[in-house]
Amino acid sequence: MSESESESVSHESTSSSGMVCAECQQPAELKCSACKLVAYCCKEHQKQHWKTHKSLCRPFEIQTSPELGRHLVATRDIAPGDLVLCENPLVYGPRPHIVEQGPVPCIGCFRLIIAEQSPRCDGCGWPVCHTACEGLKDPNNHGLECLILGLRTEGTINSFHDFYRQDTLMALRCLLLQKKGPKKWEQLLEMQSHIEQRGPNTEIYKLIEERIIKYFNENFFDRLHDMERRADQILIQEIEPELIQQICGIIDVNALEINQDGELSALYPTAYLLEHSCICNTYHIFEDATQNFKISVRAAVPIKKGEHISTMYTHALWGTQARREHLRETKYFNCQCRRCKDPTELGTYLSALRCIGVDDAPCGGIQLPIDPCDDKTEWACNKCEVKLSNDEVAFLVNKIGEEVDFVQLSDPTVKEMRELLDKILTFLHPHHYHVYSVKHSLVQLYGYQHGYLPNQISDELLIKKADMCRELIEITKTIDPGNARLPLYLGVVLHELFLANAFYVKRKWHVENKKDLVLLVDEATKSLAEAKAVLKTESSPAGQKLRSLLASSNKELRNWMDRYKDELETIRKEMGESSTS
Repeated sequence: MSESESESVSHESTSSSGMVCAECQQPAELKCSACKLVAYCCKEHQKQHWKTHKSLCRPFEIQTSPELGRHLVATRDIAPGDLVLCENPLVYGPRPHIVEQGPVPCIGCFRLIIAEQSPRCDGCGWPVCHTACEGLKDPNNHGLECLILGLRTEGTINSFHDFYRQDTLMALRCLLLQKKGPKKWEQLLEMQSHIEQRGPNTEIYKLIEERIIKYFNENFFDRLHDMERRADQILIQEIEPELIQQICGIIDVNALEINQDGELSALYPTAYLLEHSCICNTYHIFEDATQNFKISVRAAVPIKKGEHISTMYTHALWGTQARREHLRETKYFNCQCRRCKDPTELGTYLSALRCIGVDDAPCGGIQLPIDPCDDKTEWACNKCEVKLSNDEVAFLVNKIGEEVDFVQLSDPTVKEMRELLDKILTFLHPHHYHVYSVKHSLVQLYGYQHGYLPNQISDELLIKKADMCRELIEITKTIDPGNARLPLYLGVVLHELFLANAFYVKRKWHVENKKDLVLLVDEATKSLAEAKAVLKTESSPAGQKLRSLLASSNKELRNWMDRYKDELETIRKEMGESSTS
């Protein structure tokens, strides 16, 4: 928590609790909004007491272990929604990924632009969204680097993605901290770079040497040295190749991606210490550029005193093989969380296969890894003696994944998606993560695509869609119990369950058992309310669009329920009397 955050107070009456000001011991009504453990009679006394309270306010301490390195441990019980930490980034910039073609982020505000068609920064000539972009003047953003990027005398109108390399700028901004933010620079160097795994013989080392170090030296740093000598002033103190390799390692291992209007990454002074868990207990929200991309980390589920505080650095809907491989390649560790250790992934079977049996005669069993945390483990059937190697499973799952991606990206029809689902179910468990992906797409096609519109879709398919939604909801809640990682996925399925029920009830209200239909109405009402709650922290454009759809759906439901209000009340009364008799 920063000095500015300490000024935030919660206006809660303390007359019943008898709390007194931590500074002057007089009756106090203003609690610290972060921890709510102390109170103050005024904001001035809160500011004065901050130096004393600062170390006690945050609900965690930094501990060190040989296995995890530095990590965060809760120092008190933390309730869902409670603030764990809130801080501004040390540095942020365009996401350090390789862009060969297509849109690139503006170096001032990070909104995606078409470089070849965009105006140029007046200072350095780099493509920007607008010459008046506010980020271009910000000394903590493009302001200082502009001088260095403008040292290259020649310009280009071709080969933009080779000439203007946004993927290098995050490293440059880190290097500039040496002079403009020494304290931030020290904090940056405390971060793990895993440079020992990124040595001269590795592909990542060679890539950085070619794409960043060589690019900097040939285009900017040689001229920078000349300018520094003439001006007798140093802008960047150290620019040795090994330091740049270390900085790139720090960025790759610790930077968080911010998905808002553009593409950027940021390094935070404390948030990087959140350890990984495939069932994490926090979620985080980024403020926008006006708030300097401040991050707020909150508890997603109850966190007990002494528990480790975690986030997730991979995709929650990947299977164990895929998650662990991603973490090894990008974060350089092997995950040993309870989800990874469980062959069934907490009973979801997200990685499970159908047993192929012997001689094309499936036994009906399920193939699961004997030890999912062993990269050489065998996969065994729970009904017969058939076993598969981990490599065989990886090959099969990757091939199926490629086909699923291909079909989903080709604007598929319902027929094509159903054929794909039937095909992959020959090899995969009905809850496998590739099956989940196809079903998640399919429930969004039912009711929307021509031939399956609300007035066209069959009763059977509406029932099937609702069942599919319930299945996906159960899986999603199991692997993301606090809605930390999958609120959009869950919100979509909850809304689709509402639609399936609503279409069916309206169609059958006058021809089927109304007590059964009232249960569907209640489930639809609950689904809408839950979707709204799930999406309350979802700031993406997709989340905003879905919230708008929920509001429209809720209005339609209320109108229908008002129309049949008396009848619904009578049926519910009968159902209540029946259940108590």
